[in-house]
Amino acid sequence: MERILVGIDARAPFWEALDRALCLGARIRARVDVLAVFAREREAMGGAGLETLKRVEAQVAAAAQAGANVALFLAEGRYEQELVAAARQLRTTLLVAAAAGLDEQGGEREADNLGEILAGVDCRVELVSPRRDADRKKDVT
Repeated sequence: MERILVGIDARAPFWEALDRALCLGARIRARVDVLAVFAREREAMGGAGLETLKRVEAQVAAAAQAGANVALFLAEGRYEQELVAAARQLRTTLLVAAAAGLDEQGGEREADNLGEILAGVDCRVELVSPRRDADRKKDVT
C-alpha cells in the first residue's frame, strides 16, 4: 500500500501540498499521514498556530469522513528535521512537499531547506508549486 506523507510548517503553511496529498491519497486509495510541525508546543495553542491547527484538523476530518485513510500527527521542532524523521518512522513511500520558490506570503522559500528534506528521505518526492492566479476568473465570451 502506498503511504503518503505531507508536512505542514506552522510558521508558513503551504496548503496546496496538503490539498494535493489528500486528493491523491483518495484517488489511489493510499494512506495519507499529515504532519503539522510547530516550532514550540505553545505555538500550537495561540494565534496563528491555533488557526493553522484548526484548518489542518478540519481538512483531515473532511477527508476521513469522505472515506480517506488519513491520520494527523503533531510535532515540535525544526520542520525539515521532523519531516525527515517522520518519513522514516512512518515508512513513507511518497512525500508531497512544497517546491522551492514563492510561498503564500510572496517571500522566497529556502531552497536549502528543500535540499535538506530531499537529501534526508529515501522515498519518491512530489513537489507542489503554488497555484497561479487562483482568484482569477475565466473570461466569459
